[in-house]
Formats: sequence, C-alpha cells, structure tokens
Amino acid sequence: MAIRYYLICITLVVALTLVISWVRQTRSRKEFLMIMATVALSLVGGFVLLIALSELLVFLGIAESGFL
Repeated sequence: MAIRYYLICITLVVALTLVISWVRQTRSRKEFLMIMATVALSLVGGFVLLIALSELLVFLGIAESGFL
C-alpha cells in the first residue's frame, strides 16, 4: 500500500478522536488515549467486517472474486 493510505488512516483516526474528545469534553490524557484506541479498533473492526462480507458474497456466488 502507498504511504498516502497510511496518512489518510492516521488523519481519520486523529480527527475522529479530536471530535469525540471535544464533544465529551475530556480533560485528561488517559481519556484521550482511550478514545483514540476505541476509534482505531472500531475502524479496524469495520474493515474486517467489510472484508468478511465480501468473502461471504463471493462464497455464495453473488459477487465475483476481487470485487472489493
């Protein structure tokens, strides 16, 4: 993968973390890091679910291999 995809992911995690921290009005560094970990794990989980769904659709014959 190109470096730009890593930069996009890092920017997305930091931006979402800052927005959630601002809405919750967190003050401590520990709360900020917990929110960042939650955001990162949520994005990874969503990506894994998307890949699993695409593999299921290929297995069922609904989609062609490599469509995602």
